[in-house]
Amino acid sequence: MGEGKGRITTIQRMSIHDGPGIRTTIFMKGCNMRCKWCHNPETWAVGNQLEFVKDNCIKCWQCIDACPKDALGNENNVLNIDRDKCDGCGACQKECYSNALVIVGEEISVSDAMEKILQDKIYYKVSDGGVTISGGEPLLQSAFVKDLLQACRNEDIHTCMESNFAVNWKSIEEVLPFVDLWRVDLKLADDQEHKEWTGIPNKNILQNLDRLSKYNIPVVISTPVIPGVNDNEKEIKKICGYIKKWKNVEAFNLLPFHSLGFSKFESLGMKNPMPQDISLDNDHFKKLKLIQADCGF
Repeated sequence: MGEGKGRITTIQRMSIHDGPGIRTTIFMKGCNMRCKWCHNPETWAVGNQLEFVKDNCIKCWQCIDACPKDALGNENNVLNIDRDKCDGCGACQKECYSNALVIVGEEISVSDAMEKILQDKIYYKVSDGGVTISGGEPLLQSAFVKDLLQACRNEDIHTCMESNFAVNWKSIEEVLPFVDLWRVDLKLADDQEHKEWTGIPNKNILQNLDRLSKYNIPVVISTPVIPGVNDNEKEIKKICGYIKKWKNVEAFNLLPFHSLGFSKFESLGMKNPMPQDISLDNDHFKKLKLIQADCGF
């Protein structure tokens, strides 16, 4: 087993939404997409980030004195963070007893990750669960991910990989022997529309899914339904048309849009690229589900 290190945001135990059974999900830090509707913007940057949960702040200002970069200040009785100066060192977090300041990002070794994963091995066994590696885009840290997947395989733990597939095929190919299930988003069918809304064209994603279809490894495809972006019959039918040709697709899911992660943009000092009042009509979503069913999914 390799002893490389990876950077994560969190390890979530007892997860039931990231693959079959009860799972432990490792969220890797760093992403090569910039989906405008993203609900995990804390995974975009590779390095540590300082998150400010304003409602937790008790205005003791101990953090200001603790910052070695002079990045924090009191502006109109509200904590102000100079994001250009902040390097995520965590000195302020140590002085914040109300948990208003949180460092997002942690370097972890394969053995450290496995120590946490193995705590729930009995739950994986009784529920047909396992470990899911998510992100961000996990394959941006492919060496660490490969070592971690191999360690899980050595313990006979089911493995699931969540990826946007907008990576070079070699990164995917290297981990193929250690992945039992893939979960891949196909957000938009049109190449230019995909680039406009995610920052990356989808040509490489489709090519990688074509290549994966030649292997006997199941894949679950999901499409997040975003109002004003892909919530129309033409787009859903076009996505279904792509998916139908891949024989290894185990399921195709439409995921209703939610704005639960929008508050994270402000707490991380990031600009939210989507309107605050955006919402998906439930009846309209049901109609799209019927179109999905008519396509055979």
